[in-house]
Amino acid sequence: MRTEIRFAGVGGQGNILAGEWVALAAHNMGLNALQSPTYTAQVRGGPTSVDVLIDSQPIGYPRLTKIDFFLCLAQSAWGFFSKNLRDDTIIVVDPNLVSKMTPGPQMIYPIPIIQITKQTVEKPVYTSAVSLGIFCRLMTTIPQQAMIDTIEQNAPAGTVERNLKAFRVGWETVETITPVPRDQLVPASA
Repeated sequence: MRTEIRFAGVGGQGNILAGEWVALAAHNMGLNALQSPTYTAQVRGGPTSVDVLIDSQPIGYPRLTKIDFFLCLAQSAWGFFSKNLRDDTIIVVDPNLVSKMTPGPQMIYPIPIIQITKQTVEKPVYTSAVSLGIFCRLMTTIPQQAMIDTIEQNAPAGTVERNLKAFRVGWETVETITPVPRDQLVPASA
């Protein structure tokens, strides 16, 4: 079971932290996992991503070649990191921040993650936990309880409850979203 995951956005949105916690949860489950962050020259505000590779077998090649899950929170990150997607990759974009896409066969979940985070948890610093809730709901790789345990063990002191609330918000939000064929979004973004 090899699973390839990419969280992308701009520096400061919590994508790197989300990837770290996914890899930690996988390790805690006894799986092999590695995460590899990418920063551009402009660290805060510049395009960033984190690639997470999870496998039940030893990992011989540490690069993503066929991404199973891609979450993108910035237009500039889409341009840099929307590569190596499979035809059935689960794609999540914040439609307020990613509006121009190239054609493709995938289904896209348009979820206004930043807005949801600000409205429900009141601080954008919890965007990573909202993203993790979305990820866990759409992918079966990391069970919900395993991610909750990882958040409880790794969130900074004083932030555990808000991180868990943000995670639940992401998890529950997926129920309200209907995925859209990527090709249907392209004309609207031209």
